[in-house]
Amino acid sequence: MHLSGYEHYKFATIHTDLARRAGMTTHAFLVTDLTNIYEDMIHFTRRYNQLNYCNGDKVTIWVSTQKQVENREEKIIDLINLIANYHDRNYIDVAFFKRDIDDAIIDLDKIPKIVNLTIINCNAQLSGIAEAGSWVYTNKFEGENQMLAYDFYGFYTDNGGYQLSMIDTDYVVQKGDTWYSISRRHGIPLLDLLVLNRAEKTDQLFAGQIVRIA
Repeated sequence: MHLSGYEHYKFATIHTDLARRAGMTTHAFLVTDLTNIYEDMIHFTRRYNQLNYCNGDKVTIWVSTQKQVENREEKIIDLINLIANYHDRNYIDVAFFKRDIDDAIIDLDKIPKIVNLTIINCNAQLSGIAEAGSWVYTNKFEGENQMLAYDFYGFYTDNGGYQLSMIDTDYVVQKGDTWYSISRRHGIPLLDLLVLNRAEKTDQLFAGQIVRIA
């Protein structure tokens, strides 16, 4: 939809048109380096309207940290609030590279708890962030540049379910996980998950533990 530094991002029209012709659901996407969020907002809103997106479509704010910017978290909050002036806040997603969180370039504790958090952690087994609702796991597919992601809680797919990962039968426990959060993330009834792992709900989990999910 929009990329910082471009007044008119032509690929927004091309990608949206191709996806819609293929019968795919499309959502609005804003990639920002946060250097000028007001300019980003103007161009994004213009393209949003031109491409006939509506209030029920999801909006992703993908944060790029390639440029030096002060008070990133404040600017992210300002951008969320700007979009929320005309768009349902419950449909706004924010996406970060895991490396930016690991390197303390982005402080998640300073970002408001929104409905969905997307983590870009390509070529890894998991998102690596317990709060993640979506995980971009690759930027290459059949030799093409193409971001693919798992939608753990159905934020984008609207099915309330989990898109099965390539890990298939096992899940590696992350810090903060509970039996309940794992069952919810993978769309498995809590009791079934416990039976599958011969566990009690009072059993403690630890980071790195392998839990069967199928």
